[in-house]
Amino acid sequence: MTDSNDSLPRHKDDFGRVYDLEDPSPYFTALRPSDYRMPEVLARALKAVHGPVSAARGAGGGLRVLDFACGYGAIGALLRHDVSMTDIYARYAERQWRPSDARRYWSADAAFFAARREAWADFEIGGTDIAGVALEYAAALGFLDRTFHENVVEDAPSGELKRFLHGVDLIVESGSLGDLLPGAFERILDGSGGAAPPWFIYCPRPDVDWAPLATLWAERGYRTESLGAGPIRYRKALASAELADMLRVTRALGKPDEAVMREGYLLVDMTLARPEADAGNPPIERLRGRYD
Repeated sequence: MTDSNDSLPRHKDDFGRVYDLEDPSPYFTALRPSDYRMPEVLARALKAVHGPVSAARGAGGGLRVLDFACGYGAIGALLRHDVSMTDIYARYAERQWRPSDARRYWSADAAFFAARREAWADFEIGGTDIAGVALEYAAALGFLDRTFHENVVEDAPSGELKRFLHGVDLIVESGSLGDLLPGAFERILDGSGGAAPPWFIYCPRPDVDWAPLATLWAERGYRTESLGAGPIRYRKALASAELADMLRVTRALGKPDEAVMREGYLLVDMTLARPEADAGNPPIERLRGRYD
């Protein structure tokens, strides 16, 4: 363990203190009690849609992906290695990291993942986040090919990020950004150049009003479709107070509890957004699967 259970974050708003440390173990130790599972769900989805999306995008067998708000790059870790989220949680629970340890464990982590590296479909993975140290870690371990330390929620993409976006096929987002997502996606679209607008796979949490994002998709000529065969288990609440907050918000939004929670997990509707011109190619039935 990295920290005692008494000092772990008990609410989604408490993660700022573990999000950009020189070691990922406090972050994953904090998430472990909630069984946060979305990086693995998204990695499975990306593998499943790789072939048909590559063909539809004319990508020649490779896909350029931007992992938006990627943190320590867990999606890339799962795409490129024979590991699960259970393995990742167990790996980072093994040590007692302290700030004075700095980057002491990076070499050992690199060896751990290198031993589990697997050749699979061709993904070029970029990651953008406000957490610069987390990005450095993800790049050092090969989870990301390109990193962009930027706050796209507040600022337009840099020239470097725009150049990456001009050839990007998919933007993925794991459901963490909440009501800040519409503005961020608008800046991403503005920066992508428009020649071949990117597709998006994102996981809208039920405790957010998504009307502004629906408006953005309509204005930009995008269609949205459920990518999963049903709602996806996102994570459990970290504490009873967080669960009460979640249900208070979702009830205020008019959502019944059974549509919001299942077996103690908050549910998300993993969603594909793509330009109307691309909406029938391939049909959603070829992309939709059971990722839960």
